[in-house]
Amino acid sequence: GAALVAATVSVCAAQAAEMDSMILSHVTVERLEYRLQDGNDHAFVEGELVIGNDHHKVVLGIEAERDLVGGTFEGSQVHLLYRRPVLDFFDVQAGLRHDLAPDPETTHLALGLTGLLEQWIELEANAYVSDDGDASVRVEAETEFFVTRRIFAQPLVEIDINARENARREIGAGFSKIEAGLRFHYVVTGGLAPYIGINYEAKLGETADFARAGGEDPDAVSLVAGVRFAY
Repeated sequence: GAALVAATVSVCAAQAAEMDSMILSHVTVERLEYRLQDGNDHAFVEGELVIGNDHHKVVLGIEAERDLVGGTFEGSQVHLLYRRPVLDFFDVQAGLRHDLAPDPETTHLALGLTGLLEQWIELEANAYVSDDGDASVRVEAETEFFVTRRIFAQPLVEIDINARENARREIGAGFSKIEAGLRFHYVVTGGLAPYIGINYEAKLGETADFARAGGEDPDAVSLVAGVRFAY
C-alpha cells in the first residue's frame, strides 16, 4: 500500500512538473473599440500575445489610437517583453517598446512589474528610457466586479510621468497624461465580451500647454463601444 501511494505521488509530481514546463500561447485583445468624441471620433486597440510557461513568458503587445476624422495615428506602439514571476502574484518584465507614432519614432528600454493587488486590482508599472535619453514611468490599474451573472464593470486608470521635457514630441516634464474609464461588459462566452462605457483622456501640465499652443483641446470625454476577446 505504501509503495503504491509513493508511486502515485511520484507520477503526479512528474505530471505537474511536465505541465509547468509546457509551452502555451494565448492572445488577449483587451480593448477593440470605437470612441465617439464630439465629432472627432477615434478607434483604439490594445492587445497581447503571450507565449511561455509558468516560469518564463515572452509578451508581444500592441496599442494604437487612430483619429478617424484626420486619418492619422495619435499614438501607436508595440512592445516585446520577457516576463517571469518574482512574487506569488507579481511578475517582473523587461524588454523594448517602440513608438511608431507620434513622430519622431522612438525606441525605449522597459523594466517593470505586473500583477494582482488585494481586492483583485490588476497593477502594471513600467519605467522606460528612450533612445534619446528620456526617462518616463507609466502606471496602469484596473479591476472588475460583476453587476449581474453576465454583466461586469471595469474601472481603469493610466498615468504617464516624464522626467524631462521633450519639445520634439511635445511632452512636458512631470505628470503628462491621465486616462480613466468605466466599461460595462456583457459576457457572451468565457473569451468574448462586448462592452459600452465612457473614457476620459487629458494631457497635463507642460504637455497640455504644448497641445493648446498647437490648437488642440488637452482633454476629451468619449462614449465607447467595443469588444474584448481572448483565445
